[in-house]
Amino acid sequence: MSEEGIRMRSLSAQDKAVLHSMGEIARAIGRQFGEYCEVVVHSLEDYDRSIVELENGHITGRSIGGPMTDFALSILERLEKGEQAELYGPYYSTTESGRRLKSTTAVIRGEEKRPIGFLCINTDVSAPLDLFIRSLLPEQQREEQEVTEHFPLTAQDLLDTAFREAFALVNGQTGVSPTEKNKRVVEELYRRGIFHVKNGIDVVADKLGVSRYTVYNYIREVKHSAGENGGEKYPSDGERFL
Repeated sequence: MSEEGIRMRSLSAQDKAVLHSMGEIARAIGRQFGEYCEVVVHSLEDYDRSIVELENGHITGRSIGGPMTDFALSILERLEKGEQAELYGPYYSTTESGRRLKSTTAVIRGEEKRPIGFLCINTDVSAPLDLFIRSLLPEQQREEQEVTEHFPLTAQDLLDTAFREAFALVNGQTGVSPTEKNKRVVEELYRRGIFHVKNGIDVVADKLGVSRYTVYNYIREVKHSAGENGGEKYPSDGERFL
C-alpha cells in the first residue's frame, strides 16, 4: 500500500461509470422500501463531497455533494489495513433529529478490485409502524403498476406455468384454427420472454406437438410483424431472441 493509500486515489473513467451505475441500484432499493429507507452512494475520490448518488435524503437531511460520515472513514481505515470485508452491518445509529437508523454498508470495487466507494442503506426503524407499512403499499397518486409475477423454483416450473397460462388464454378464443392457436401461444410466450430460458423452444414444441423449427418459424413471424430483425439461422439452445 502506498503512502497515499486508498484515500488519495483518483478514480478512472471506468470507476466513475461503476459508481454512476450504482445510482440505479440506489433508486431501486429506495423505491422498493419506501420513504423511510435512505440509500447513499459514496465516492472515495473526494471525502468532502463524497455523496454522488442519493435516494430519500430527507432521512438524514443530506444531499448530493455532501461529505462522508465518520463511520465510513473508519471503514476506510480498516480497508487500508488490509481488511477484505465486503459488507459492514447491520449497525445502528441515531441522527441529530432523533431518527433511529439500521444501516448496512457495502464496499464498491472498481478496476483491479480496488475500493472506489460505498453503497449505504439506512432504514428509519423509529418510524411509526403504520406509516412505515403504508409507505410500502401502492397509492393512487403513484405510478406503480399491478403486475402478475410468479416465483418458480426451477426453470421447468417457469416454462410449465407460462405455457399453461398462455395456452388457457388462447384456447378460450373461438373461431381460430389449431395452427393459428399454436402461433398465438408462441406469440404470447415470446411476449413474456420465455424463449430466453434454455430449452424453452424444445419444451414448447413438445407441449404443442410440433417441431422446434416450427416454433422458431412462428417466432420469426412474430418478430417480422413487430418490425424486429428475425435473422436467418435457427437458434441454439439458450440463445436469446433479442
